[in-house]
Amino acid sequence: MSDRNTGTIDPLTVEVPALRYSKGALEPYPISLAREIPYTLFVNDREILSIATLPTHIEELFVGFLVSEGVLEAPAEILVCHVDHGSRIVRLELDVPEERMETVGQKGMLTSGCAGGVVFSVKAALAPRDDRREPLRVSCSVILKRMQELDTYPGLYRVTRGVHASSLADGDRNHFIREDLGRHNAVDKVIGHCFLNGIVTRDKLLLTTGRITSEVITKAARSRFPIVVSRSSASALAVSIARQSRIDVVTYVRGGRFNYFPHGGADLSQE
Repeated sequence: MSDRNTGTIDPLTVEVPALRYSKGALEPYPISLAREIPYTLFVNDREILSIATLPTHIEELFVGFLVSEGVLEAPAEILVCHVDHGSRIVRLELDVPEERMETVGQKGMLTSGCAGGVVFSVKAALAPRDDRREPLRVSCSVILKRMQELDTYPGLYRVTRGVHASSLADGDRNHFIREDLGRHNAVDKVIGHCFLNGIVTRDKLLLTTGRITSEVITKAARSRFPIVVSRSSASALAVSIARQSRIDVVTYVRGGRFNYFPHGGADLSQE
């Protein structure tokens, strides 16, 4: 794969003058805000969509998106990946069948807001899974510890209080953490990194600080994660799709507690 990055990456934050109310008075107070930059994806010279994102790990974001949509199945299918930060354009040349490309037409703009994640089909999540795989062995204490590590990660959230984070974890550690304004983008960055680096996900945990929606579960199913963990809630549709996909769901991981929806993805021990 030919991999190129050109142009200067925009700063991740911008300081905006504001007022803060405290002790009965409004006082001038500068606020650091996370930048939201739209990047447009072209695949084989076809414009696909734009995604408003925190301008980090752009290649992982768009590759993860295409993996989640079923367009990419192997890293060798990526012939060229060019990220132009100046023009905010991502160009990918792929060697994939046309029927896979038909799953994503020109879809306009995906915002980075919490309601902005879009998956064009849930077929990936409902596809037959390998029932012969062994459930992931994990303990309750590991789930609590990994989420605590994600919550205390010294990233952009500490500065802006305005981003989500997602991570790939196992019993020993969080292997890496990705941040974005939208929880779906953060998950796609994790998926993209795993795809590009040949990281096996069948024996890993996918953690997110955002709500677990049907879109998040669909992405996890495409990448064969056995369990998804969040410090927030899950939607009923997400849990339903997770059940059909044999993905365990863990929600509200905080204060030494969590809710658990077992679907055969993990073997959870009470340690």
